This record gives sequence, C-alpha cells and structure tokens, in this order.
Amino acid sequence: MIAGINYPWTFYQGKPNYGCDFGRNKWNSHAGVTAHPEDVRADFEAMAAAGFEVTRWFVFTDGRGGVDWSATGELVGIADRFFDDMDAALEMSASTNVRLCLVILDFAWLDDPVRRVALESPAFLDRVLDPLLDRYGANSSIHSLDVINEPDWVTRELATDPKRGVWPLSSLKAFVGAAADRIHARSSALVTLGGGRVRFVREWDDSAYGLDFLQIHSYPATGHTRDEKLFRKTAPDFGLSKPLLIGECPAATFPDYLNLASEGGYLGAWPWSFKGVDAFGTPAL
Repeated sequence: MIAGINYPWTFYQGKPNYGCDFGRNKWNSHAGVTAHPEDVRADFEAMAAAGFEVTRWFVFTDGRGGVDWSATGELVGIADRFFDDMDAALEMSASTNVRLCLVILDFAWLDDPVRRVALESPAFLDRVLDPLLDRYGANSSIHSLDVINEPDWVTRELATDPKRGVWPLSSLKAFVGAAADRIHARSSALVTLGGGRVRFVREWDDSAYGLDFLQIHSYPATGHTRDEKLFRKTAPDFGLSKPLLIGECPAATFPDYLNLASEGGYLGAWPWSFKGVDAFGTPAL
C-alpha cells in the first residue's frame, strides 16, 4: 500500500489557493509556493510526521494560474514564476521524503470552449507538458502524474448532468493517451487519472489511456446515488488489469477506507484533504 493524502492546494493569506500554487495567475499576481515557503514547508513536515509517503497536489487546475494565455485566448505556454514554485515544491518534497502526485488538470478546465481548444490541438502538450517533462521528468520526487481530475463530470458519455457533458469521450481518450505517451517517454513517473465515480473505473482500464494505475474517488454520503458502492468490494472484484487506488475519500471516514484498502487489495486510500479546503474537513492524524 501507498500512504498518501490529498494536499490538494495551499492556503495563502487565509484563503484556499486553488489554481494559484504554481506561477503567476490570470489576475497578474503571484501567490505560489515561493510567496509563502515557510507555510508550505510546515505542511510537508507535518505530512511526513504523520507517515504519509505521497501527497496529491493540483497544478494547472482550470487554467487560472501557471499558464499564459494570449489576448485572443490562445495558450502561449508556462507562466512566469512557475518553475520557481515547482523547484521549491520539489526541494521540500525531497527534504521531507513526501513525494508528489501532481494533478496536471482539473475537470473545470473543460468548462470553457477556449480552454478545450488547447487540449484538442497539440498546444497544451507542446507548450506546457513538454517543458514540464524537460525540466522535471527525471526528478525522483515525482511519484506520479495525474493527467486530469474527475473528467467524468464533463465527458458527454459519462456526465450525470447532460448540460455539463461538453467533451466527447473520444477527445478525452485521445488527450490522456497522448499525454501518457509523452510522460512515459520522458519520465519515470507513473501515470494515472482521478476518476470521479466508482462506476466508471472500468473505462479507465482501457489501454488507450495508457495509465499505470487506476483511481476511484468515493464520497458515498454526498448523494451520488447513481454510483456503485465501494464498501464490501475488493480491488480484484472489479476485474481490472491494473492496480487500483482509492484516490479520494472523506476525511471523516478515513479509518474505514484505510481498513478497506488494507483488506481489499487496493493500492491505498488517500483522504480529502490535509488542508481542510472544503466541508469534508481534515482527517484525524
């Protein structure tokens, strides 16, 4: 098992720093790691003291930070100060032995048609992913790269809300597969994808995605009545070809999920979240 936790972003000046931990942001300001390194280092030291080996940390999220856009909406490339912040994050990772699972994109990126264009063309892969791999592909502090978090919410054939299903499954599969190919060619990091619901885990097992391990996120108390139940199921029950991680689970019931993972052959169970970034709170460490 892998002892991991969802970071998933810092707090900066008392507020959740979603999408702004790495590089300048769309408000032409900087709230990244190097803007408050003492706070971030303290978090890593606390995670290490609690026994966590990997922390899952969001990078470019919905495109608000870490990347530059032209006035016409074209993706230009990586934003100023991005490498400063990532260098600092990796130094903290190395010094505390808490490795990183970097979540490259969040599903909210796909809500905007202009941002989707950057994924449907080679723009994101050429101008963002490749420079990232050029600089960090050989860095052993990166445990894994999570290509996109919970894309099922906005994928046409998978979304529970048809109005949110803005991207065809074929486009998602092509993008993730192409990203996985580039990562495997230039990095020793494992490749995964943060599936939002248990019921679609078999979709991510398709070899076209090129994943090394699969993820499911389970929040049974939040009204996701259309999802499959996870408890009383072992990882082998799903009949998958790759190892399976419970990549997100509620902080309040983390001990139950940890027992499930241990007894059921899962890679681990990673609670949401270390920083208590939302109503799910923090686990008792």
